[in-house]
Amino acid sequence: MAFLSLLDDRAIPKGSRDPLGFELVWSYFGRKVVGNLTTITSSMDNFAVALLGFYWANQLVPMEGETGARHKLVQEVFLRYEQLTAYVRYYGKATDIMGITRVKKRIHDDTLKITLGQSTEQQILSDQASYGLWGLYSSAARDTGLATGNERVVTPLGQSIVLAILQQLGSVGDELFSMLNSNKPLDRMQLEHMATSFMDALHHNSVQTPLLEALMSGNDHEWVQNELWQITQRIFSDKTKTPKDIDEFIKLILGYETSERLARHLNDIIVVERLLVAANNIFHYCRRKDGESLAKILENLKGRYQYLHLPETLLDEDFPRREQLISILAAFRNDDMVRVIDGILQLNKEVMQHRSGAPWVEVESGKTIRVRVKSEKSELKSQSEIETQWDYDYFMGSFLNISVEHLGNR
Repeated sequence: MAFLSLLDDRAIPKGSRDPLGFELVWSYFGRKVVGNLTTITSSMDNFAVALLGFYWANQLVPMEGETGARHKLVQEVFLRYEQLTAYVRYYGKATDIMGITRVKKRIHDDTLKITLGQSTEQQILSDQASYGLWGLYSSAARDTGLATGNERVVTPLGQSIVLAILQQLGSVGDELFSMLNSNKPLDRMQLEHMATSFMDALHHNSVQTPLLEALMSGNDHEWVQNELWQITQRIFSDKTKTPKDIDEFIKLILGYETSERLARHLNDIIVVERLLVAANNIFHYCRRKDGESLAKILENLKGRYQYLHLPETLLDEDFPRREQLISILAAFRNDDMVRVIDGILQLNKEVMQHRSGAPWVEVESGKTIRVRVKSEKSELKSQSEIETQWDYDYFMGSFLNISVEHLGNR
């Protein structure tokens, strides 16, 4: 799945999410601006922790041997490391630990011996390899140029950050490394003793500055993300207005002098987002109407919205779902809700067929709505909401979150 490697591993559609296949659409546009971060990689601490883990895991597993076997061993060491540092970080009052629920429960259960390993009783997530740092932060680390390959070998840039962490850790780094190689139960007092030093090392300027610059500048040869980062720093240094959401952020970016390329990509994102929001609004409304007649739904929608804010056409490139979206767009612009609903439900059917699943919503005998996956909460948006609300973050959500955290208080 070459495309899905651009997303975090958890973003793969399972048939119970993304019913209109819009992840492919917004990823196509979002990757032109933010090429390395994923929808959930917004923690600098997690990046730093992951890099040290990749470094140690590859140190501990001999380079020789069969590739598949080595990959498995590196992963096993890393999962042990992630467990260990999660307990240490919990004592350091970290809130962005992946698996914090299990970590907290085990630490506070004094009858329990905490050990490291692959068993259910040791892993900190139900599928730690997929939903922990190994699975969810790896693609961003690789796309940034901090790690490479399936074994997550750190690059020279990544290693420079790791060595800065180790320099700040000093003897605590030796303690952690020793505990990683031991099968003895972890000593809670020792974990707590190391916590402050570990967190201080992650947050040291010698670690944070190069890591922030690498993540936010990206690794694209067209320098679009780098330009976005330069303008973002100017926005926060001006201190006139800190963006609260993506809509405001993009408007602030476009208020500065930008390259034609960056402005075009951001405007393309705005254009397609407005159409996706409008389509989602109708689809999820239909999910609440099981058993109702199509005629009644059309009557309820008649005259409710004006769609003149939607673009006349879409980008003339071969992006996913383009033909279906152009057809739906034309129906919206012509206020033809019969075609709008038909086009949206047909798209849902095609997406679900591709996943060997059944449509979430269908029109039975051309008259009655039948819903397989119901929604209990979806309400029709207001006119203002369909014109301004955002359903997707185009990877810019993580970019903005990191910016707010690390530039907002400067």
